[in-house]
Amino acid sequence: MSPHENVSRPLRQLLLALPKLKVADDGRTDYDASAPEVLVQIAESAELLQRVIFLGTSAVGQLMAFASADIDTGEVGQDAIEALGWMLATLGDGAAACMVLAAPCRLATVDFTGARDGEAA
Repeated sequence: MSPHENVSRPLRQLLLALPKLKVADDGRTDYDASAPEVLVQIAESAELLQRVIFLGTSAVGQLMAFASADIDTGEVGQDAIEALGWMLATLGDGAAACMVLAAPCRLATVDFTGARDGEAA
């Protein structure tokens, strides 16, 4: 078994689940018509991805703070710092989008037990 087999890949899981959402005639996501199993999967992936983004962003921020002396001496270029800034901004936007996506999925499945019709919960 590879050491990476048990690693969760929330972004991959989220991207694979998103096309399974139902879309209403007006083009908006129809959470009520979508399968509850899919909504739960999307919510869990989005919430985990949000946590990964937050923890990773925090780690990069700490590294940047410790590297500040290297920035002052020119050992780390301003272009690298700018690229990190844009990446952090994009990751922050992504984390917010995860919350916007997970919330209606959780709302639509608030009473979902995971049991299929006719099965005991």
